[in-house]
Amino acid sequence: MIFLILMSYGPLVMTKRTKRTIFFSILGVLAIVLTAGIYLYNKGPVCVKCAAGKQVTAVILYQTFAGDSTRAKREYTSQILEVSGIVKQVSQNLQNQAIILIQTNEPGAAVNCTMEGPADKIRKGDTVALKGICTGMDTGAVELGIPGDVYLTRCYLAK
Repeated sequence: MIFLILMSYGPLVMTKRTKRTIFFSILGVLAIVLTAGIYLYNKGPVCVKCAAGKQVTAVILYQTFAGDSTRAKREYTSQILEVSGIVKQVSQNLQNQAIILIQTNEPGAAVNCTMEGPADKIRKGDTVALKGICTGMDTGAVELGIPGDVYLTRCYLAK
């Protein structure tokens, strides 16, 4: 369609200079896209252990997700958080990773932290600060009255 419109204005006349300008413009854009692609491919994952995390208590984090999930998702999801609170339970998953549940004010609910770093010194009742990536909150089993948990992955004990 565009070709027909252009042809109605007469033959396209491109000088050698115009062709060269178009060629080098396309070549420049391809070079920028290729460089950005190589950089993003080689960038690697975020170092959770080294990065600074946004500090929040487990109670406030859970209340934010339970009260206004849209704001909580925007503010916390995919962010590195340093969550502090009292350990409710320590267990292991099928991949032999420690799972630390930090208690909240909601009965049956917790902040569920999957540890990537060592967790052998963490015991039930300890006050801890864990740093990890927030992946959001699950819905739980509403029909059974079981509240959902807020999840953190790749967690380390904060210094």
